[in-house]
Amino acid sequence: MKKDGFVLMETIIVITVLCIVLVVIYASYSKLLIDVNKKSLYDKTEYIYKTNIVREYVEDVLDESKYSTSTYYVYCRNKLDDLKCFDDKITGNYENDLFKTLGVEAVYITLWNVNEISDSDISGFEATTQNYIKKLDPTDISAFRIIVMFDSENNDTEQKVYEYATLRFGSRG
Repeated sequence: MKKDGFVLMETIIVITVLCIVLVVIYASYSKLLIDVNKKSLYDKTEYIYKTNIVREYVEDVLDESKYSTSTYYVYCRNKLDDLKCFDDKITGNYENDLFKTLGVEAVYITLWNVNEISDSDISGFEATTQNYIKKLDPTDISAFRIIVMFDSENNDTEQKVYEYATLRFGSRG
C-alpha cells in the first residue's frame, strides 16, 4: 500500500503547527521587548539614588501641610518660570546647585496610591510624566511618594529624553 499522500499531509500539518507556535512565541517575545523598552527609562538604580538625595533635601525644607491636602504637589518644574528647579545663572545656592548637578527637571509629590489621582490632576503633567504615573502599580498604602524627573544622561538622540524614579515621601498614615 502506498503512503506517499499520507506523508505529505503529515508534513503539511507539522509545518502548520510549527508556524503557529513560532508566531505565538514571536508575539510574546515582541510584547516583552516593548514592555522592557518602555520601562527602561524608569527607576534605574542610579536615579533611585539621586531621588533619595532629592527626597532627603525636600523632606528637610518642605512643610507637610503644603502637600498633604491634595493628590499632588509640584515642588519644582523647569517648565514653570516661578517654580524652576535650577537656574544656570545662579551659583552658590545649595538647592540650585544640587538640582542642577543631579539634572533634576521636576519634583512632584503625589499620593502613593495612583488610583486616587484623577485624570484631571494628571493632565497638568508632561506626557512622559503621565505615562510614568499610569505605569506605577496601584497599592492601598496610605502614604505619599516623591516623583523626580531627570534629564537623561544617556541620551544619544537630539530629542529630550527624561528618566524617572520614585520613592516613599514624608509621613502619612
